[in-house]
Amino acid sequence: MRFAQPEILWLLLGLPLLAVASWISAARRRRALRRFAGGADFVTRFSADISSHRRVAKTLLLQLALLATLLAAARPQWGRLVDEVKQAGVDVVVLMDTSLSMAAEDLAPSRLELARDEIDTLLDSLAGDRVALITFAGVPTLACPLTVDHGAVRLFLDAVEPEVVQVPGTALAEAIELGIDAFGDQELDGVDRSRAMVLFTDGEDHEGGIDEVLSKLKKAGVVVHAIGVGTARGAPIPVPNETAGSGRFKKDADGRLVTTRLDEASLQQLAFETGGHYYTATAGAREVDELIQTIGAMSASEFGATLRTRYRERYQIPLAVALCALIAEALLGDPRRRRVVP
Repeated sequence: MRFAQPEILWLLLGLPLLAVASWISAARRRRALRRFAGGADFVTRFSADISSHRRVAKTLLLQLALLATLLAAARPQWGRLVDEVKQAGVDVVVLMDTSLSMAAEDLAPSRLELARDEIDTLLDSLAGDRVALITFAGVPTLACPLTVDHGAVRLFLDAVEPEVVQVPGTALAEAIELGIDAFGDQELDGVDRSRAMVLFTDGEDHEGGIDEVLSKLKKAGVVVHAIGVGTARGAPIPVPNETAGSGRFKKDADGRLVTTRLDEASLQQLAFETGGHYYTATAGAREVDELIQTIGAMSASEFGATLRTRYRERYQIPLAVALCALIAEALLGDPRRRRVVP
């Protein structure tokens, strides 16, 4: 047996205290009556009309009713039922650009931090959906495979920093191919299968190959939604871990400051040709709200099942005992004996 709300059982500790308080109150009333009557003989004659057995029985029945009511409120349960619960939702693979250009601060506090915040907001709306996280710069990495455990995704998301990337550059096409693989080898089953890939990147692609991956995306039935993180005016690229301190920016071979700008062309192509949408990142994150609505409108598909254990509710039994005790207490009537007047 188990209780669904065991914290209520702590109230049972108050029942003995209540009984002691009731006894003390009755004793005080008797002493007060003796002082008022001026002697024990009068009290004895006065209380002769009161049935002590009936009074005790009524008190015990009331305590039993209270005890049973508390047990019912704690919801006793026994007898297990095991159900198979189908899991259904949308598979979402998030691709996050972690190249050095994402450290640019043309969007506050930086492109990378803004993307992180927007992904975190997106996760809040994907309850029940499977999410994977891929980070990419020169080499893409599957940071977290498809899972309904969004807490695990957030752990990897919080650890993302541009300076941890060992290989410079941005290999967008390779990241997309890895994203396709992250969906698994399951065959599509029409509109019941929902797959979405969400890109958070400034669009700078140093490797090319976008045209080649488009056909793979279409074959896999993956819809791409792209969020361009950056601005057209651009910004210099901060260089991390410089011994000279902050304020250092990336320069080219000729010593000129490198400016990174949002490149929307390839992102728009990926989104439009796969049936997705392109958004530009903003400080107010309005684009994330639109993206959430778009993904929410997609058809869910089954991707597994879990076993759920339920317990049969048995609160009816102590509740019935409490009701019977109250009825019995009422039927006992007044504890004073009834005299037959001749």
